[in-house]
Amino acid sequence: MHIILVSDRLATARSITLTWRHAVLFAGALFSLVLVLSSLFSYVTVRHAAEIRLPFLQDLVRAVNAEETQRSKDFVRENLNAMAVKLGEMQAQLMRLDTIGERLAGMAGVKPQQLKAFESKSDGRGGPLVSPTRFQ
Repeated sequence: MHIILVSDRLATARSITLTWRHAVLFAGALFSLVLVLSSLFSYVTVRHAAEIRLPFLQDLVRAVNAEETQRSKDFVRENLNAMAVKLGEMQAQLMRLDTIGERLAGMAGVKPQQLKAFESKSDGRGGPLVSPTRFQ
């Protein structure tokens, strides 16, 4: 591509020849300039957003914080509901097991008072660790 420059001060015309290499170099420089300027703008706005007292920027930060808080609350609520459902299922299973245990105890001839006394003693706690002794 030939570009001809004509000026009032110059008596002669100047000619510049651009090749595809020049066009690629210009496009690369333009892309780099846009990238550097956008990175600089992003850094300045994010880094100093708390210090800059611009109302629209503060509103934006508040909106983002409120949205994140709402998402966290929804997540906790969903997990709490799932745990409540699971707890209900476990309690129903425990009640079924207790009922079956009582039926089996009745069939075996164990009195309910004996069964209750056994349940109160076994509260799931362990005792001290006793090392085994060898009898010689």
